[in-house]
Amino acid sequence: MNISKFKLPALLFLAFGAGAGAFAYVKYRNFSDYLIARINSQEDKKLGRRIKFKKVGFSPLKGVVIDGPCVSRAPDFSKGTFFCAEQAVIRPDLAQLMRNRLYFSNIELEKPVIKIRETGGRWDFEDLLALLPRTSKGLHLTWNARKLTLKNAKLEIDAAASGRKPAGSIALENVNLTLLHYSSLAGNFSLNLDGGVKTIFNGQLLAANISLSTDLNFEYAGLASASGKAEFTDAALGASTLKKAALNWKLFGLNKPEPAKNYAAGLTAEELFIPAQSGGAAQAVNEAMRLLSSILGKETPRVEDIRMKNLALDFTLNDSVLSVKRLDLDANFLELRHTYELNGPARAVSAGLEARFGGNKLALTAKGPMDRPEILPAMSVTLNRKLLEAVRAINASLLKIFPITTGEPNA
Repeated sequence: MNISKFKLPALLFLAFGAGAGAFAYVKYRNFSDYLIARINSQEDKKLGRRIKFKKVGFSPLKGVVIDGPCVSRAPDFSKGTFFCAEQAVIRPDLAQLMRNRLYFSNIELEKPVIKIRETGGRWDFEDLLALLPRTSKGLHLTWNARKLTLKNAKLEIDAAASGRKPAGSIALENVNLTLLHYSSLAGNFSLNLDGGVKTIFNGQLLAANISLSTDLNFEYAGLASASGKAEFTDAALGASTLKKAALNWKLFGLNKPEPAKNYAAGLTAEELFIPAQSGGAAQAVNEAMRLLSSILGKETPRVEDIRMKNLALDFTLNDSVLSVKRLDLDANFLELRHTYELNGPARAVSAGLEARFGGNKLALTAKGPMDRPEILPAMSVTLNRKLLEAVRAINASLLKIFPITTGEPNA
């Protein structure tokens, strides 16, 4: 048989491809047989739980396909079900298998139901982490899947038995989640999630639709930076409703000392309604309005139902200087434009406020040392004391929330 010089490379390429395919098939098949044997093994004490399934098969394209997998609570199903899914697809990474390392290129769960419980401060999935590669380091190092996908999932988290406050339950429904891992040594994670969330807050049902997207950058020692955005829509707490809220963030230097942290975040909200009988929101608003009324020497109408059209907040934290660049509020009781800067190293504050309410206008500034800024325009002794108390309370709250390093108090 006379084979031309063009046909020979093609045949060699096909032969190589067939050989590589056969080798991959054998590797995948061996892993499938190993996994099935481990699932069927009654002597496997490492997991400490029972596993059942309808069928396990092997697909050269998908990997191991498990129909109807279920995992019990420890030690068996008499204690309840921890996890069930309509189908699980597990595809090991061939390159890692060739080096006898277990790393997954894809794990996909169809309609999973996961029920997580906490008792005495311990989560009931901690024992399952033993399935990850042994290491004394964090989960960002032991995580061994390049892609994890949950389709139409349901997640129940119950921390009511922990004894800590606040305690309660959270349910996520109709969840679609994708987690990508870009490096087997720490590296970057990317998470996308959307679905519905329900929980009990102050004795009332809180429900909303949520969409979340975030990137997490890990160094060997831990989380170094994070960025992302989240959106909540059609939220309801009892009779209170919120049409939409959106949050975005960029956080750098998370594993650095306080002065090196660099944060930026923004929040917007639209169409908030809180009826007068819902909680203490109306009472808090009326107390604040009374302070504004005393400054102007004019009475303002009492607030009953709260209707907020828009809220916008943008802030940065850099070199221990917290800057609220914008706090804008448009509501039925107040129109507010506010800026606030808290300089930790200098122990100084600079704030500006413009407000319009009940046909009245107010403009104030506060600048100077953190504990005793100068407030303009000048007020009576009583009003000046109240405003100073308000500024100090705001400063104390911000210092508790944000990692701000302060200088020595002024003499």
